[in-house]
Amino acid sequence: MSRITYWAFAILSLLIALSSLRGLIAPLSLVMPNMAHFLDSAPWRLWGHILGGPLALALAPLQLSGRMRQHWPRLHRYVGRVYGAAVLVAGVAGMTLAPTSEASNFARVGFGVLGALWLLTTIKGIQLAMRGDLARHRWWMERSIALTFAAVTLRLIMFPLMASGWTVAQTYDITAWGSWILNLALLELWQRKRKTAPEGAV
Repeated sequence: MSRITYWAFAILSLLIALSSLRGLIAPLSLVMPNMAHFLDSAPWRLWGHILGGPLALALAPLQLSGRMRQHWPRLHRYVGRVYGAAVLVAGVAGMTLAPTSEASNFARVGFGVLGALWLLTTIKGIQLAMRGDLARHRWWMERSIALTFAAVTLRLIMFPLMASGWTVAQTYDITAWGSWILNLALLELWQRKRKTAPEGAV
């Protein structure tokens, strides 16, 4: 990964992570009206998703940093544990919230599949690290991080659609699937290319 790509990824991840925490300082009915109804029916799951997701997204750039892996391996492992816990909380919460969201059934399935893949790729990556298979661990955690980055891709797709007159709920039919399918497709292409290319500086 080039430095420019890495820093673009890191900055976007941090910005969206911080933006997603706005519910801590403002009423959810104002900043997240399409999710505020969960406060009555599933408050703990809602906050698990709202807090766990941004935490995983904020930590993702650190886990991709080759310098941290090389010079501070213990820190890499510690941050990885926190990242894994954040994905577990947010992923389970997201999967259980999806069936009663304001999205269409098509979009609900998309969000549910995203949550399931997010959990599975992260668990697989952690298992490989525990076995000492670090090369495959990295590949699977890159897939996990690509799914974490769906929070950013979702918004990049959503904003122009909303600017053209779509409602948030209407955009879900595209973002619920496009946000993570696009990320995984690009990652798979990059991983295949990297097999014969030297590792980047990051």
